[in-house]
Amino acid sequence: MASPARKSSVIAPATYIGAGVLIALAAVYSFLSVLMYDDALSDAAYAASYWFGTLLQVLFAVIIITVAVRIGTRQSVGKQWLLIGLGVASFAAGDIIWTIIELHLGKDPYPSLADPFYVLQYGLFLAAVVLAIRSYRQLTPIRTPVIIAGIVTLLAGAAVYAGLLAPYIFPAGTAELGFWGLVVSTLYPLGDVFFMFGPALALALVIRQLGAGRLGWPWWVVALGAFVFAVTDAGYSYADWAGIGLTSTLEMGWIAANLIFAIAALVARDVYRVR
Repeated sequence: MASPARKSSVIAPATYIGAGVLIALAAVYSFLSVLMYDDALSDAAYAASYWFGTLLQVLFAVIIITVAVRIGTRQSVGKQWLLIGLGVASFAAGDIIWTIIELHLGKDPYPSLADPFYVLQYGLFLAAVVLAIRSYRQLTPIRTPVIIAGIVTLLAGAAVYAGLLAPYIFPAGTAELGFWGLVVSTLYPLGDVFFMFGPALALALVIRQLGAGRLGWPWWVVALGAFVFAVTDAGYSYADWAGIGLTSTLEMGWIAANLIFAIAALVARDVYRVR
């Protein structure tokens, strides 16, 4: 009697390979970042390493947008992934501008033309998550998870105010930061809480109600990436203002977050059986 056919795995081998390559590239940059912080590189090697990290963000964006297009941007899920991809692309554009200003023009890029692109990722991510949550409203209640996430987000916002805005940023004011410097210095930590952490928590609570269904797998990964992004960004602001000192590990958080988004897109490609 013939044995029953073995079910194929949801996650394709190519996804494991692709994720492994992306992680390896990020690990290479992590090593280079340590050398950059230790001033252990020549000027040419430093510039090449700087651009390597910047172009990694571009690669992550290209992967996500490609998956979105293959899923189909006329479909709701395709639009969701396109928004995430455009968000990462916007961040990558900000990184390119930042790199040019700091590395090649020798100027302080904060605040600068890079900031609108960084901020745009918040709005695009929020729009993607709202669409994703709404897409589950026929499958599971979404009101309670959104309310719980809203309460936690307000508490996190209060913590940001008490730990960062009130003691450091607001006292500095426009006298030290200038108008736009005060705006972006305030917007980043609040954006991390209200446009990254909060929506990601609401999404996680919604898909948690669905159990172990594979349609939720990519969004679990997205939620993880958003948490990493929010912690990195808020932690960077606090370390800078509190004088704790910035580290290569902390700066790797943005690479890690957008890397996680790219891996989530590869998982989504398999979950939705995009060929």
